[in-house]
Amino acid sequence: MVATTGLASIARAGLGLASLLSLSAGALAAGPFISGPGDPDYTTTFQGASAKTFADTFGFTVGTGPGELHVSTGTYSDPAGLIFGTALGTGNLSASGHTTNKMTYGYAIDATSTASVNARDYAWGQNYGTNTTTNPALDTPWRGTIFDLGGAANQAVVFPVVDHGPLPNEALEYTVYLTDKPGSTTLSDWHLAKLSEVYLQGWEPDAVSIADGYTTVWTLASASDTFRYVSVQGVGSQALRPLSDIEDEIDAVAGLTAAGTGVGEGGGGVIPGVPEPSTYALMLAGLAGIGALVRRRGR
Repeated sequence: MVATTGLASIARAGLGLASLLSLSAGALAAGPFISGPGDPDYTTTFQGASAKTFADTFGFTVGTGPGELHVSTGTYSDPAGLIFGTALGTGNLSASGHTTNKMTYGYAIDATSTASVNARDYAWGQNYGTNTTTNPALDTPWRGTIFDLGGAANQAVVFPVVDHGPLPNEALEYTVYLTDKPGSTTLSDWHLAKLSEVYLQGWEPDAVSIADGYTTVWTLASASDTFRYVSVQGVGSQALRPLSDIEDEIDAVAGLTAAGTGVGEGGGGVIPGVPEPSTYALMLAGLAGIGALVRRRGR
């Protein structure tokens, strides 16, 4: 939080509301992401891939700017308000299982249940997505595992599990769409999210678990678009190529606002720790009042 004396200094310097917003947002903008080819972490490999692999093999431009793939060699940190999505029935779940050894990809198959994908607990659900078609790259999000995210989301974070090689393809073998019409079989009712962030050590360090693969964040093209439901479809157009097989293993999914907070925060995209514009207006009005009072007393 900015001290009152700091705000008074800013006010005396003649900075307005827009400048205050810019300062606060900028202070939170830096992330643990690889800056580009000159970054020493650019070739650091986890689970069979580095930032360079995503650039050279899969055609992404890696960096920290808008439209670039943000790659971290660390783990994903849960933002405020993160809640896990709830699967809409088992109709599209092909199987359920759980990881038995986080360091060897060991697993066992369980009775198919939505409980396997409703929490981040190494119990996972498998979805074949397009295995009934002749084209595994075909996007049919209604065949994916569909989740209610619990609120309006502009992004989705996916927590997959790896059950075998080859890597890195087995760590990212799905396509993500958002919608407000989860029962629709019309593609135009679904909105494709693009891969925007990759955490190469998943949600736990590789010294603890390699079975958590890569945690990934998928973002809609427009920050103003929000939808309540997400489909994670096995394979589809955004899965890494070449394909190892045509199914995925998903531990959990969560919705994020455009600002990166969880949809459980209920802030409509407000960045945690940054006052809303209305709050800034009140602060500035208070500063102005204090300034006027000081001037009157000084006469």
